[in-house]
Amino acid sequence: MNQLWLLLGDLHNVVPHPWVGMVLILCSILCGMAIGLEREVKNKPAGLKTVTLISVGSTVFTLASLLVAAGRGDPGRIAAQIIPGIGFLGAGAILRERGTVIGLTTGATVWMVAAIGMVIGEGYAVAGIVLTAVVLLMLVGVRFLEHQLRHPCQMTTARVIFRPDSGKSFLHLLRLLDEAAIPDRAWKIFMRGDLEVMDISYCHYHREHRNFLLQLSELPEIVEIEADRSAKRKDEPANHESG
Repeated sequence: MNQLWLLLGDLHNVVPHPWVGMVLILCSILCGMAIGLEREVKNKPAGLKTVTLISVGSTVFTLASLLVAAGRGDPGRIAAQIIPGIGFLGAGAILRERGTVIGLTTGATVWMVAAIGMVIGEGYAVAGIVLTAVVLLMLVGVRFLEHQLRHPCQMTTARVIFRPDSGKSFLHLLRLLDEAAIPDRAWKIFMRGDLEVMDISYCHYHREHRNFLLQLSELPEIVEIEADRSAKRKDEPANHESG
């Protein structure tokens, strides 16, 4: 039991060198991958590789700070520089797009992952694992709670008429639909003379679900967008074919 309590504390006092560094870095990799995988699944800018590197980098810098000091100086001197450094990465993930600030959650996640890496580098691997679980609970659980509390989606259809431009226009539209997480079954495409027409089923009730229409309107090849505001509930069939 006493040995178990020791493992819950500072591993620098339990595991001999240099094994303690390897154990802590491995733990940091696993924690970073766990959070990064959640970000990767949600197609966020800071994905699996980025988040894992931030976690491991923070751990390595913290270990280096302890090693360089070795009782002869300030053990937090190098580690303290992680905080302003992470500020640049977090700020780079925050963007202002069409009057809306996006990326705040990604920036906060980057900041939190760096903190977890520092905690692990100090030797508190179990605390780092617990913090990782808390972060994942917040990212996944709060999103689930938001979906439960918010008004259900109301579906409608938009008709987008555009010039083919040798297939380039369709690829531009497809990229925007992918970014908006609109599945293939929610749209269909057909020809009308020299123009192409795409019917898209989407939720017009939530702003983040209909933002892609503004992006579509800015494409030069778009001729016309006809939005049908007659709503259908989420549980009603959309009656759309796969494209």
